[in-house]
Amino acid sequence: MKSEPDQELLDEAIQHLMDATSNLRAVISRTPAKLSRRSAPTALAASPRKFLAFCGFVRLMRQQKDFFAEATSVLVVTVARDWPIDDFEYVADLCLKSGDRGLSTVKTFCHPPRTKKGGWDFSPSGYLDAQKVIVFLPRGAELHPEFEISANAVIDLEILDDRHLDSLARQLDTGPLSAQEKEQLRQHDPTFIDSIFRRGRSTAAALTRLERLLTKPAKGPRLVPLASYGEAGKWGVRFKTDLRLWRAGQLDWSELDRGVLLYGPPGIGKTSFAASLASECGAHLVATSLSKWQSAGHLGDLLKAMRQDFAEARDRAPSILLIDEIDSVGDRRSFSGDNRHYCIEVVNALLEALDGVAGREGEGVVVVASTNFPEALDPALLRSGRLETHVEMKRPNTIERAHILEFYLPALDAPKEFYEIARQLNGKTGADLERLVRRAKQRARAENRKPMIADIWAVVPKRPPLSDEDRWRICIHEAAHAVVTELSDLGSVTCVEVFDDRHDCVDAYEALGRTSLDSPVPALRTEAWFRWDIAISLAGMAGEELVFSNRSTTAGGSRGSDLTSATDAAALMIARFGLGKRLSVFPDDVDRPVYKVFQEAPRLRADVDEILRAEYSRAKSLLDANLNTVITLAQALKEERRLEAERLRTLLRGLSAAEGPTKLVGMSG
Repeated sequence: MKSEPDQELLDEAIQHLMDATSNLRAVISRTPAKLSRRSAPTALAASPRKFLAFCGFVRLMRQQKDFFAEATSVLVVTVARDWPIDDFEYVADLCLKSGDRGLSTVKTFCHPPRTKKGGWDFSPSGYLDAQKVIVFLPRGAELHPEFEISANAVIDLEILDDRHLDSLARQLDTGPLSAQEKEQLRQHDPTFIDSIFRRGRSTAAALTRLERLLTKPAKGPRLVPLASYGEAGKWGVRFKTDLRLWRAGQLDWSELDRGVLLYGPPGIGKTSFAASLASECGAHLVATSLSKWQSAGHLGDLLKAMRQDFAEARDRAPSILLIDEIDSVGDRRSFSGDNRHYCIEVVNALLEALDGVAGREGEGVVVVASTNFPEALDPALLRSGRLETHVEMKRPNTIERAHILEFYLPALDAPKEFYEIARQLNGKTGADLERLVRRAKQRARAENRKPMIADIWAVVPKRPPLSDEDRWRICIHEAAHAVVTELSDLGSVTCVEVFDDRHDCVDAYEALGRTSLDSPVPALRTEAWFRWDIAISLAGMAGEELVFSNRSTTAGGSRGSDLTSATDAAALMIARFGLGKRLSVFPDDVDRPVYKVFQEAPRLRADVDEILRAEYSRAKSLLDANLNTVITLAQALKEERRLEAERLRTLLRGLSAAEGPTKLVGMSG
């Protein structure tokens, strides 16, 4: 048994040993890790991509003196989102050689995203027990709160530095890369790096082959470029740019549009736009619809199919989730009868799914919904965070039609001829033009030769030119619009024009003339404002009846025409604002589409007709009192085709606001 002094000496020796060990740990922790280049050949032997990751990591860590000097430290390293994150765990282990440090423990961790249920499937405490921790995080991704609290610094890791690329090219003898080729390389998916850098093979040649491969059209129908889709195309190009910045970690997903509603007439190309958007963005396309979900079976199967499509979009992000004909989902306010509960469940499930992709769980997913009837949608679908961006798709104008033809027939290289052909195809959709090109190619194949411009002209529908009588009627119609506008207090006329024939207008479908106004919509619209707006819309038709004793089809026939605009305005007065015979409105009139109000209360149509008749009569009386001005303006319009500025103001001087007797006057061109 040891004596008491011996025990004291032993305890003192143990304490000295513990102090020495602690001091040794402190010295080792302050000693920089070995980041020598001797590990570079090992990284290069693993793969060119790991070598470049190694070079970038070494350069970063040589600047992190505090990380090695402090007793404990947590460093969060953000890396390019599209770079395989496992590469960094490999190069960190290779550089730091934590296994040889003995008393100093360095742990590395590749940070994953949240699970589909919104939780984390790892515990930070399993890494934070180390003296030194390096966390690799995809740029722009969410960092676990425990790492965020404990981090000493958050640093961006830049890869593909010019010097590193030059070094890799020299060691593999792949030939030098120009500045443009290096920038081109940075734009591509990093997974291609190992294929591009092959020992003794030209890197520049490999890049050229990659570009050719990526621009090679995929099998299946050719997709029209985004630029050919008008306003929707402009939105698509902006989104494509934002998505590229997000992929590079330069833009947070919260800055992007995550839901867009495309609306317009049937056959306008809403579905093909989504395919073109996915193709140009390099994103996965999930195309679905309510009818597809319903085909799965009963309500439970429908909801399961819906969730599976949203899950596929999340799993394959970045992705475009197209919900075609979303109006078929319906509006909860209009549901009734035995199916009411079923329909409400479908809408609620869709709202829940949209909310899911709006948060971090849905990063990389944009929902594109299409409809011919935007007014039939449940308002909750359209609020911010869901289908928050609304883009109207119109028939392509002349320039866009020319670009579509050129896209389908690039070998002809005849932009001027394509433009002339496009002028003859007013109102045609992208699908119409594609069919026309197919017919032209069939004609060429029948004669065993390549297509020519003459083949396209041969299949262009022939339309009879406008007669002098028809052109004169159009001049009267537009002059009448201009006169009533000038007599109102809604604004002033800035331009009146007619088109040579039915192919000349590049913006409107089946338009033969146009009256442009400077007429801002006031913050508060009065009953008088609405009535003047209706009178202006009906003035063209009233002018025709006044001059020719009969009316034509120029005022109706399509959405946005004179008659539909006037009817919509009168319906709003009655059903939404109480500006008709009655002051009361239905409790939900303010949100419900107007046409549904009239479906349930058809007697209200009589009120609409009464307003339209009254304003038609007023427009006709005003035109009658100013008939000479209408005729003079129409004659000048027939000769000059376009009237504006001082010339137009001179022709509209001296108008009388007094209403005259409505008499019928027949005039010819």
